[in-house]
Amino acid sequence: MFPPWLAALAVTSSIFSGQIPPQAPTAPTTFDPALAAAGVALEGGRWPEAEQQLRPYLATNPHAAHARYLLAETLFHENKPRESLGEYTRAAAEKPPSATDLRFVALDYVLLNDYTDADKWVTEAARKDPADGEIWYAMGRIKYTENRFREATESFGRSLKLVPRSVKAENNLGLAYEGLNQPDNATAAYRQAIAWDAASAHPSEQPRLNLGILLTDRNLLDEALPLLQQAEALAPTDGKIHGALGKLYARRGDLPLAQRHLELAVAADPKNSGL
Repeated sequence: MFPPWLAALAVTSSIFSGQIPPQAPTAPTTFDPALAAAGVALEGGRWPEAEQQLRPYLATNPHAAHARYLLAETLFHENKPRESLGEYTRAAAEKPPSATDLRFVALDYVLLNDYTDADKWVTEAARKDPADGEIWYAMGRIKYTENRFREATESFGRSLKLVPRSVKAENNLGLAYEGLNQPDNATAAYRQAIAWDAASAHPSEQPRLNLGILLTDRNLLDEALPLLQQAEALAPTDGKIHGALGKLYARRGDLPLAQRHLELAVAADPKNSGL
């Protein structure tokens, strides 16, 4: 299902009904404090605030393409993918989408669990701007979810060339190597991500969790434990971390600690029958 604003790419069908209206002239670009405030809110992760700024602005400036693209991205962050795609449709009737816009369109389709279209639009984004490391990272995530692990490693590798020392790309490279049943390469990638992350003001629990799980599976429990404890300190309510700690403590024979962490994991993810 393809949005009609990509008709220029010979795509005609859409999840949205109706046709794009005739393109109206784009409003002149002028500085507007309300629009600037919305952009600041969006950059700061204050998405409801950004939406509250953008809705009245667009009510009086319906052809403001930049504002519509901002609203579309805001709706993506608010986990409203269908509304987001609708705004991208309207925005593109005023101005063609950028590579970044296409990346968010692909991610909207990820939220809709439509990986065929997600793959298509992230590929188009990369064609439009092959020097954008975030696009290659998004492509890697999509390929990984599709179990196309070799392509995922290639995408994460390209992302790392464009954004050196990217912890998230290196961590996900490790996940892709695990998908290829290459645990040594995965371990090396996780260790590298952790090393890069050591001086971060906002360290990530993910590479520590992933390496801890991998080492637990290889029965290297003494090495895995401090990593999982670090992950827990960074994200104390993460059910996956508590599940990993529960599994590790059970293997060590420390059943009271295993029970405590597994109960926390079940509380966080009550539908997980494995827990």
